[in-house]
Amino acid sequence: MLQEFKDFALKGNVLDLAVAVVMGAAFNKIVTALVSYIIMPLIGLIFGTVDFAKSWSFMGIKYGMFVQSIIDFIIIAFALFIFVKIANTLIKQEEEEIEENTVLLTEIRDLLRDKQ
Repeated sequence: MLQEFKDFALKGNVLDLAVAVVMGAAFNKIVTALVSYIIMPLIGLIFGTVDFAKSWSFMGIKYGMFVQSIIDFIIIAFALFIFVKIANTLIKQEEEEIEENTVLLTEIRDLLRDKQ
């Protein structure tokens, strides 16, 4: 059972997931700072308030908190979308380079085989 656990814990997928969680936590700090210190003050200039959660309420119902959460979610989702799009582009370029190198090496092998 201990060996099975070791095999499970050290599989590539689990390690990749662990790295992704740590990277996600670090990325969350960046996005939170972007939202809190750059984007929300700009939105505050437009709407006259920076913190919707405190200023937008009606009879004790704090709908501003809901609006704030939606804005935060949209910004975080967009930032993650851009990050994943860039990562996928870089991975695709790397795969294309590997494929080109494989084709080139195959051609060289075939030429060498034909000369012999």
